[in-house]
Amino acid sequence: MSIRVTRLRIVAPALFALTAFGLATAASEPDLPTPKDVKESVDALRDAYEKHYKAAEMDAKAKKDLAKKLYTEAPKRKTPAMQYASYDEARQLAAVSGDVRLTLDALVALSTKFPGVDQNLAPDTIKLLGDAALASTEDTGLIALTTEAASSAFEREDFTTTVVLGKLLATAAKKAEDPDATLEARRLLREAEALTAAQGAIKAKPNDPAASETLGRYQAFTRGRWDVGLKYLEKAARKELAAAATLDLANPKTSKDRAAVGEAWYKLAQEFRGLEQRRVIDRAWEWYSAAIAVAANDEELKASNERVKDIEKNYPALFNLSFQGHTGAVATAAATLDGKTLVTVSNDNSVRVWDTRTGKCLKVLEGHTGWVGSVVLTPDSAQAVTAGGDNIIRVWDLKSGKETAQIKGHTVAIRGLALTADGKTLISGASDKTCRAWDLKTGKEVKRYGDGKESVESVAVSQDGKFVLAGNDAGVITVYDGKTGDVVSKYDRHDGMMVYTIVVSADGKTALSGARGKDVHVWEVATGKEQRRFKGHTEQVYQIALSPDNKLVASASYDKTVRIWDFDSGKELKKLEGHADGVQGVCFAPDGRSVYSASWDKSARKWRLPLLSAGANKRLD
Repeated sequence: MSIRVTRLRIVAPALFALTAFGLATAASEPDLPTPKDVKESVDALRDAYEKHYKAAEMDAKAKKDLAKKLYTEAPKRKTPAMQYASYDEARQLAAVSGDVRLTLDALVALSTKFPGVDQNLAPDTIKLLGDAALASTEDTGLIALTTEAASSAFEREDFTTTVVLGKLLATAAKKAEDPDATLEARRLLREAEALTAAQGAIKAKPNDPAASETLGRYQAFTRGRWDVGLKYLEKAARKELAAAATLDLANPKTSKDRAAVGEAWYKLAQEFRGLEQRRVIDRAWEWYSAAIAVAANDEELKASNERVKDIEKNYPALFNLSFQGHTGAVATAAATLDGKTLVTVSNDNSVRVWDTRTGKCLKVLEGHTGWVGSVVLTPDSAQAVTAGGDNIIRVWDLKSGKETAQIKGHTVAIRGLALTADGKTLISGASDKTCRAWDLKTGKEVKRYGDGKESVESVAVSQDGKFVLAGNDAGVITVYDGKTGDVVSKYDRHDGMMVYTIVVSADGKTALSGARGKDVHVWEVATGKEQRRFKGHTEQVYQIALSPDNKLVASASYDKTVRIWDFDSGKELKKLEGHADGVQGVCFAPDGRSVYSASWDKSARKWRLPLLSAGANKRLD
């Protein structure tokens, strides 16, 4: 069974109040109240809100207002019966008044909060909405809103609600003569009902092979939750699936045994299609990569390496996701702590927020009046701080997409930003020849560094704020004491070429920098003494990033590549190619398993990495 949820075109925004209900666990959900208790609660509501009910009989707006009041106050009610009655009254009033969105919100709340709710709620809701609402779906947004609500319910694995909404969607689609919506409704119903049946079978018989296979495939192959899915799959009806899952769960340590797990999944993948095949192939690639990381000899390395190259060639979408939408060169990117969201900045004056799983643009943050070249995220990933050609540092709330603050002081283009690990102090450098420290909360300037004689092209700060580093257009990087502003050291080995990028290791001891030269320079922060160089790029290096564990280095270059290096040895481990123009930005995902790049070709990309830092330095291209 292939479990998929496709999204139909949305003709109206779907803003559902799902979060308060969708995360409730089975243990916290109240029992379904009896019809008698519900009736008594409805009578109490009508007595308490007699004035509102009377007004609702005469006026459609009053109906909507009362429905909204009952829905909003439902969570505050003390008994399950009163909560149920409040939601159900809100559903009925909203439907009769033509408020489709509120109708669906109330229906979702009932289905989610009260498992086992009457399945007749869906057809009853359709009846209440009436033929007028069904016939004018473009105006009411009924099909779009129902599709979005049903898909959301499926995503959070609330299959009971999915079934209720799927039935509502099916009826609405038939009335509206919409074959796309009809197909979607059937798919949702088929998949939700199959999973509901499997869950029921597992409760009755925990080792049921067919049910285990259904749930295992859904969790591992559809959702990518292998830790959950494997425990089901090892009990699957198909022997090959069960055998592969058993090998996987054993978590082998040797290269030979890891490659065997990869081979088991690779062979199985050929039997699947679509998303399921991609998930299984991806799992095979993970195990082959793990085998390479601990390969003891050339024979072991070659066998797994060949399979890795084969997978990457034939399944490029798994390893190179493109983010398209900017109309100008993309300068750089930053990933949120949970790894779900990417923030990019561009020469098109915009900041964009993306879903890292799908590549879909979620928000466009507009406000900058010039190119945007720098972005940093606060430690909690709640805010993005951006700057560029309009001389203003802007702070954005990522949830709402709204600009929450402006930090002013620089008089010309801001070339770089850096933030201390506690998120309190922001460092900026600009072409006005100043490097400044700001209190991010208040926006006040707290310190200036340097003599103001050279344009500041890049900045960095140690995690504890002890050191502030500023690179200038003459090829010199100055290390300052973060508190006093005194010069600690200088690094001047970039041969007079503009310094584009600086990054500091987690312990604050080592800095890496890149300039118009082709090398990545590694040097000691306290003394300015060069330690080594990473050689391989054929053009200038624009940005450098360190992996979260500080074992890998990523560098972006005008030669159109991103390269991955072993931090300790300086050996090149991976060359990522695919951009059509120079690459000027790079960052790691929080888990260190992916990198994001930003390019002059107006795109950003996500690249998957094998387990490069787990073992010896093995080149994989």
